[in-house]
Amino acid sequence: MTISGLIAETSSIMAVTGSIVFFAIFVGISYALFADQAGLFDWKQDFVGKVKFLHWEQSPSAGKKVLLASEKNAIASVNAHDGSIVWRKIFEPDRRGRIDAFLHYGSAVISVHAGGQFVRSWQAASGSLNWEKSLTTDSASWASAFLLEREGKPYRIIVTTSSTMHCLKLHDGVEEWRAELPNSCVIMEDSKHFVCYSSQSSSLQLLSLEAASVFIATDLKALGVETSAVSQIEAVVPELGSTVMFRSQEDKLVLMSLTSQQAFSVHKVLDKTYTAEVMVHGEKYILLTLTQGGTESLKLTGIDFKAGTEMDELSQTFPFAHYHGHPTTMYPFLFTKKKDSSNKPACKLLFASQDYSLHYVQKNKAQWRREESLSYILTVQMVDLPVSENQAKFEDEFGTKEEDIFAMFIKRLKAQFSQLKVFTVGLMDRVMGHTHHYTVSSDAIEEEEPEEEDLVRDDFNLHKIIVVATASGKIYGIRSHTGKIAWQQFIPDLMPFERYGQHRLLLMVQRTTAHFPHAPQCTVLGVSKQTGNGLLISFNPVTGALLSGRQGQGLDLGYKVVQAEMLAEMDDEFLKGLILIDDHNKPHIYPESSQSVFKSLTMQLFFHLLNTETGIMTGYRLTPEASGLSLDEVWTLDLQKSQQTITGVYSKRAIDLVHSQGRVLGDRSVLYKYLNPNLVAVVAEGEEHHASSTTKGPSGFFSIYMIDGVTGHIVYHQTHKRSRGPVKVIHAENWVVYTYFNEKYRRNEVGVLELYEGRQQSNSTAFSSFSPPPPPLVMRQAYIFPEPVYAMASTVTEKGITSKNIICKEEGTIPYVPEIPLSTEALVNYNRSIFNVDGVFTSPAGLESTSLVFVHGIDIFYTRVMPSRMFDVLKEDFDYLFIGSVLGLMILVSFITQKLAARKALNRAWK
Repeated sequence: MTISGLIAETSSIMAVTGSIVFFAIFVGISYALFADQAGLFDWKQDFVGKVKFLHWEQSPSAGKKVLLASEKNAIASVNAHDGSIVWRKIFEPDRRGRIDAFLHYGSAVISVHAGGQFVRSWQAASGSLNWEKSLTTDSASWASAFLLEREGKPYRIIVTTSSTMHCLKLHDGVEEWRAELPNSCVIMEDSKHFVCYSSQSSSLQLLSLEAASVFIATDLKALGVETSAVSQIEAVVPELGSTVMFRSQEDKLVLMSLTSQQAFSVHKVLDKTYTAEVMVHGEKYILLTLTQGGTESLKLTGIDFKAGTEMDELSQTFPFAHYHGHPTTMYPFLFTKKKDSSNKPACKLLFASQDYSLHYVQKNKAQWRREESLSYILTVQMVDLPVSENQAKFEDEFGTKEEDIFAMFIKRLKAQFSQLKVFTVGLMDRVMGHTHHYTVSSDAIEEEEPEEEDLVRDDFNLHKIIVVATASGKIYGIRSHTGKIAWQQFIPDLMPFERYGQHRLLLMVQRTTAHFPHAPQCTVLGVSKQTGNGLLISFNPVTGALLSGRQGQGLDLGYKVVQAEMLAEMDDEFLKGLILIDDHNKPHIYPESSQSVFKSLTMQLFFHLLNTETGIMTGYRLTPEASGLSLDEVWTLDLQKSQQTITGVYSKRAIDLVHSQGRVLGDRSVLYKYLNPNLVAVVAEGEEHHASSTTKGPSGFFSIYMIDGVTGHIVYHQTHKRSRGPVKVIHAENWVVYTYFNEKYRRNEVGVLELYEGRQQSNSTAFSSFSPPPPPLVMRQAYIFPEPVYAMASTVTEKGITSKNIICKEEGTIPYVPEIPLSTEALVNYNRSIFNVDGVFTSPAGLESTSLVFVHGIDIFYTRVMPSRMFDVLKEDFDYLFIGSVLGLMILVSFITQKLAARKALNRAWK
């Protein structure tokens, strides 16, 4: 008998204790919606990513749309009026989709991908593909491209790959000629010189392409130009001849021109300037600079290069919030107003900031912005909103041990009087039609000032704050019910960890909103860009307020962090401490107040550390000492003997609850689950070479290990031959679900493991790794899935008692079906496509039937799912009038029958 985890009714994979939310390519699975429910409980936001190239549309409506390409391998057209996406094309997330060049002419745009492997022409108005050309198979190298003009109009495109130069016709992409090239570098605009910046010597290195064969150095210190860690050549300025724009400091630019003596001289120094651009309007050369205008504002300044005077018609000051960092690149658009006979230029300004956001400014006003950092989410948590002030007073009604009954009664009266007052005020507002008005900050472009009810928990705890941390160092608080940003903080020094080839930030909820009057607290753990040490940022997840004394900086720990974990026990202020392991295997506790909590623990704490280079996994026991804490090595496991590389370690989520200890079989016996809280799943991938095969290359394989993190004992091990990843794993309760690609049959498959102790349970109260039960009975099965799986997560409910629908091979059930059907009627996101999904996060709601789902990638999507349908709330179409009428009629009939029965009894007594 084999028990395998599959959902019956929801057509998605599901183990015995939890349904799996799949986003295969860009779909999710759950029950279908009615047409009027679309968008009622979910929302979706589209992004393009950090801007890499940007052009203002030239025709037919110049300046009304923006064409851009991003580091997320996407190209798009954005409406300059409101910042909405007109059309968008998303390519492969790997280097096949990388955009090396992005050009615009007339009514078309050209994108060059993967070192010249793909050259594509698109309609600028609609995003339709005009033509596509492949020039090389070398996608590792980068390509460059530029347009050739004839009589002021482009007619050819030159694409340079790693070894060749190609000339293509613009209208159809036909190759006109090609030339083999030696290894060369980027050439300046005059096509005669090549220039580089040497950070070692703090000099500009110039190479003449006509006669010289060595670089000619220009000492920047001799010119009085300061250098720093951010120094680099920003751009070539063709409008000023042989001139480069050099970044000296973070807020200082220097324009440097090439002299006849083959050296550079300072043309102009731009102090306190974040970014600058030289534009041509008519016969004028105009220098546009973006500087700090105030604490929360920026200033755009236009300078006539020839006259050296400031142009008042271009200068403007506009609001700019501190939580965006500073501007990095500007994209101005100069035009002449139709009714202006003086021919004075006006300016539309787009600029990108340090936090990846894109801003649009015109007429001294910030019109809109796009928070593109939300397409780089690395970690997510959902935090409960606090209860209202009146609900919080309920906790005080019971008083303390020192208070008597009379004092508690007085508190009860005060709480009820406060409730009556709030109800009366609210009723009067509804009758009079009054609404509360709040002053909106001038720099709050997207966010609205949250009203009090927005930050108060609803009846079913469905509205939460979604806290996300991004790769740019930006932390957001998002309202789950609307998708709007409640608050945001930017930490310029925050950088993610790199583990298993992926970037990661840790986000931990140290204190929830359940401990009034203590404020909730979350902490983000990352790496400091300046020192490389661990960096902690602690904040209130509801308001976004950082802890005092660390505004915008975070806490540099002074050591590198290799492992981190949160204590399960709370201190006197209901705060859970963090245990941090440095690169010398020395443990630390944050904050210091949690030291006492650790010393009072009756159970032992164990850690496991993994060296990805050597493949050695080591288990440690954390013990207190007089001088602090220490790690004692307990066990060591070498997983690289089989020529594999560890690609992932998966533990159970602390939020997962186990409602049922076993599974009832057809003969009424119980098969008890193997519930080892210390069990971790380790995935190792490798390649094997077949000696007998001469034509085929190496085939992939991977192994999955179930290891007890306390003792190092391998509970279960399985190897999949001729299979490869990326392997996605979910580990919860007594089951493991993982996805992979079967190379032999060329299909995506899903593996399911379920672990059971047997028909007898060794210990029903607690599990101990030092006295474990006999080796578990492992039930396993594999299924065919029709689409590749990019991310998956198990649904979580508040009590973990939601019923599960299982397709399994046992007495009285349907037989095993090898392929899981993908029902188009059961998509969580119905017609809202979600591309390049990076992760799925689930959280419980106040309703046991409901689980909240947040999906992030280049887009973000939020919805609710009900794995066993909604069984704890009345349906929306519930007929209250009919039921109320029937209930009232029954009450009336009961009174009438009571009167009739009494009269009958009285008449009988008189007989």
